Amino acid sequence: MQLQLREGTKLRSLIFILIPLVLSAYTHLWNPTGFPSLHTDEGHYLRKAISTETGQGLQPQDRYRAPYFGQMFLAGIFSIINYPNLEVLGNSNPVEQLYLVPRVIMGILAVFDTFLLYRITEYRYGRNVAIIASILFAVMPFTWLTRRIFLESIQLPFILTSILLILNLGRGRLQGMQQDYQQENQHHQSHQQQQSQQQQQQQAQLLQAKPEKNNPDNNRPGLQYAKFTLIISGIFLGLAIFTKIPAFTIIPLGIIMIYVITRKKRYIVVWLIPVLLVPMMWPLHAMLSGDLDNWISGVRYQVSRDRPLINTLNTFFEIDPVLFILGMGGLVYAVIKKDYFVLMWAIPVIVFLQAIGYVSSFHLILLLPPICVAGANMIEKIGKNISNIRMKNMLPYIRIAVIGVFGICSITMLITLNINTTYYQALAFVLSNLPDSNTNSSAIIPADKVTVVGNPQYFWIPEFVYNKTFDAKNFYSKTPFKTDKYMMIVDNGFVRILNGDNTSRLNLAYNATHNLARFEQNFTGGIDLNKYPFTNLKLSPETRFIELRSNY
Repeated sequence: MQLQLREGTKLRSLIFILIPLVLSAYTHLWNPTGFPSLHTDEGHYLRKAISTETGQGLQPQDRYRAPYFGQMFLAGIFSIINYPNLEVLGNSNPVEQLYLVPRVIMGILAVFDTFLLYRITEYRYGRNVAIIASILFAVMPFTWLTRRIFLESIQLPFILTSILLILNLGRGRLQGMQQDYQQENQHHQSHQQQQSQQQQQQQAQLLQAKPEKNNPDNNRPGLQYAKFTLIISGIFLGLAIFTKIPAFTIIPLGIIMIYVITRKKRYIVVWLIPVLLVPMMWPLHAMLSGDLDNWISGVRYQVSRDRPLINTLNTFFEIDPVLFILGMGGLVYAVIKKDYFVLMWAIPVIVFLQAIGYVSSFHLILLLPPICVAGANMIEKIGKNISNIRMKNMLPYIRIAVIGVFGICSITMLITLNINTTYYQALAFVLSNLPDSNTNSSAIIPADKVTVVGNPQYFWIPEFVYNKTFDAKNFYSKTPFKTDKYMMIVDNGFVRILNGDNTSRLNLAYNATHNLARFEQNFTGGIDLNKYPFTNLKLSPETRFIELRSNY
């Protein structure tokens, strides 16, 4: 009977963890090239990753606005899977296929995030809270931000892994100490051994809640395991910071967790050493390369722009009010219950974002796990005082079902949209109208060289995948063109710049061009963007048109 109960419990646990993973796989891997819209930063990060993979350097644009590990991570994966391999793209639009692979990688990372969040929450709050939190992360509309190729999407699994290893530290130390106690008492008689084991279990339970302060024996397997776990956890968080600096806001949570579990300050130092040393490679490399001034300028640029946190939180509420209310309500509930875990996870992130003065919606990706956990913990506690035992036992499953169905219906209405068709068609046209591939630029007659003017997100595929020869010119640049011939990729962003200054050099150049081709679509034209969940399209607008113009 005990064996059957144990097997039934394992099967139930497996089913519970599979539910959010399956949901997450659907919401993050379905139609990755169709939704969300392509972001400028995605092209920027992919350009850096491809240049790193092909040995052309870490900073193709000489910009120190983010550390290196994100592009190194993508470049490593690209090398393993032989991406981009133009021979296997097939007959479909090659541009769309080139975006498919990195978007699928982001989706796989999001599924892994769901698993890590489940395990973290299960360790801390139990299985019921874990499944609610992981389903919130898997299906709520705002989490579609992790589908984009952002540094936040790359660093999130490293942060969650670091936290999970620290939480697992308590269990590892407990198991090691229990083994030590069993070995020391093997010579006792059977009755005495039974009594001793009971005392050991009680002591182990006390150790888990309030670890022993005076235990200088560093040679015990449990303590060796603890040090090794802390080093690995520190490396993971260090890599997260080396991906993007805001990950350092997790350090206070790590310090408090380690001290609560071990009661040893030296263990905090063991963890902090890799946390700080790994990201220090970024400024050290810049200094050794003689680019320290550029590094300082790049860091300053990130905090010199103006978009306060309150505006971004208002956008969060507008596009996903359900998750926003659950998350913020959960944080208030955590304050009432003095739950330091989610508070020390979320509050440093919020304080940092408020301090820097510029917050985009994708910066809130770091807040998604703690607000999902906080909201799930609050939801799970609702109805705990119900006297009806049957209803009390069924309530967690009812809540899980309601959240899952609501989230799936909401996000399905978004991820089934195809809003990037014009981008893929227009860039394919650009590829066919630039000088031939694999041509040595020095062998091209100067009169035949072409400048391509537009958003930088259009440049990485022609330049690094097809080796097209052209001079790339950001539409923000005010410097003169280096060639007589030029092509303009005109989209909504380009039009805004043209309308901003009618006397600019860019306007004069535009007036000298003629239309080559125009690509249009209007899949979302009949949708009211003020109605939920289509409010999300304000952060993922459809590319309605792209016009290609040239002066030749």
